[in-house]
Amino acid sequence: MKTRGLSSLLVLVCVVFIAGAIFFVNKPNGNVEVAISKTELLAPLDLKALEIKTASVNGVTIAYRMVGEGTPLLLVMGYGGTMDVWAPEMVAELAKTRRVIMFDNRGMGYSSATEDNFSIKMFAEDALALLTALNIEKADILGWSMGSLIAQEMALAQPAKTGKLVLYGTASNTVEVMKAIDVMGKMSVEEFMANLFPQEWIKSHPGVFKTLPVPGKVPDLVIMNRQKQALATWEGTDDRLDKIKNDVLLIVGDEDVVTLPEQSFGVAHRIKTSWLARFKGAGHWLMYQAPVDFARTVTMFLQTQESLI
Repeated sequence: MKTRGLSSLLVLVCVVFIAGAIFFVNKPNGNVEVAISKTELLAPLDLKALEIKTASVNGVTIAYRMVGEGTPLLLVMGYGGTMDVWAPEMVAELAKTRRVIMFDNRGMGYSSATEDNFSIKMFAEDALALLTALNIEKADILGWSMGSLIAQEMALAQPAKTGKLVLYGTASNTVEVMKAIDVMGKMSVEEFMANLFPQEWIKSHPGVFKTLPVPGKVPDLVIMNRQKQALATWEGTDDRLDKIKNDVLLIVGDEDVVTLPEQSFGVAHRIKTSWLARFKGAGHWLMYQAPVDFARTVTMFLQTQESLI
């Protein structure tokens, strides 16, 4: 029997991502192909074992976790996800050189919400207020999917408080994103599972579904619908991208069917000094395919001093 609709996919949406083995760094002077080395085995990091702390911001309680030391790196989760489902190996690698901060968007996981209508700008205001509550003057930002839209709004609202931006699976408007969400919402569980990863990759990694993290608190369907409305009503940044002056890395899988690669290419074209890392054979959930290589790509970007003047 097939169960259709958004509610049948609720848990599945929250626990999946993807990647490949070679990426291209697109700079204004052309493309550079870089072969990624074999990943090393990391000691398991149990995200749920990290202490959950809370901060009161903008009339709600935001739950967060921290690991590592160094320059702050704020991870901003995407649609339907919680801080429990970041790839643990990715977080562990990033935490080697960074103070990694993960949090639940309002209404998700362990964070509360008011009855006010959700918006991408509201989520950005919450994230910025969390940094203020933690006495962080400036942080680098890594946003995934909806989180990358939030990261854009953060940089536009308070550029002095945001350092380098990593926009993973991004877009400058949500027209195609909403189409993809609607298609996924009509899939059966079986169909949805079959589309999480590129088929060729699944054939060689049949056990991947057993390794995906599960959220400690299953997201509320009402909250997810409110997030979906926030995505649908986002004004986008098509006419504002040139105002982003931060150093930017865009990461996308070349088989991403949620945030199409062309969308990241378009953003890279508009932000002239941005980097673009394109993972071959990867989709929207790429950080679970090659979490350490993903993190090392991010770390290389964060550690590179781009301005030579």
